[in-house]
Amino acid sequence: MDLENKFFKLNGDTLVAIDWSNVYGWHDDLGWEIDPDRLFEYLNSYQEIYQKNFYFGKDDNNKKTEGLHQTIEDIGYSLISKEVKWIPVYLEKSHFKKVIRKLFDTLDKLKVSNSEISNKLYEITKKVENLPKISIGKRGVAYSLSNEKQLKEIYDLIDKLDKTLKKLNVNIENLQHQLIKPVKRRKCDFDVEISCDVYNNLNRMKAFMLFSGDGDYAALVRDVIKKGRQAIVVFGPNHKGKEYDSITKGLFLCSVNKLKEFIEQK
Repeated sequence: MDLENKFFKLNGDTLVAIDWSNVYGWHDDLGWEIDPDRLFEYLNSYQEIYQKNFYFGKDDNNKKTEGLHQTIEDIGYSLISKEVKWIPVYLEKSHFKKVIRKLFDTLDKLKVSNSEISNKLYEITKKVENLPKISIGKRGVAYSLSNEKQLKEIYDLIDKLDKTLKKLNVNIENLQHQLIKPVKRRKCDFDVEISCDVYNNLNRMKAFMLFSGDGDYAALVRDVIKKGRQAIVVFGPNHKGKEYDSITKGLFLCSVNKLKEFIEQK
């Protein structure tokens, strides 16, 4: 790659850390995907980059991840991996507690309203049954309430509405039951591993390039800057933590869109 096409100006020996779970999640907002092979080729064009660490969890229930691990090693990255954990999270006991409580209250009110409507339909049925067998007219058009076919249509409609409301109440109860069940949250953070690798490389590392916009790394990046190293954070659109806003000096923030021509999957 020609020097003029290089985007970064590195201060010396550079360690690159790629938090792949974070990076892979960018593609929905990007509208394009990052090719690990092309990314490696691009990073390899910088002679200052001496190590390219690729952090990605291993999920025994997902065969695709196993294949990706082998691919990453074949490309030439230093792969750092560990088992993915699936942590049960109870929505009603998490930071969603207030939202879930409001949702439950709304659903309860909806069930009450449905029951009230159902009762009104029953009252209408009784009133229709008690109507005298006469004809009424409006604007010159007469309707015979003694007509059995018409009465049957009215009863069928009321019965259909009643069944729909009862079914809706059952669905609401099922939804409420599902909301109190735990959901499994994927957990495979590499904060500790990346931090350890950074500190183990301080003697050689003059620059640190991180592919992740996760704000959890802001403290690490801030410390790297304090130690006199160059810090570069590559992030995806809508994936940059607000924690980086407080770092006003020494940090170079780069949208991954600026690297699209070099690393987009073809």
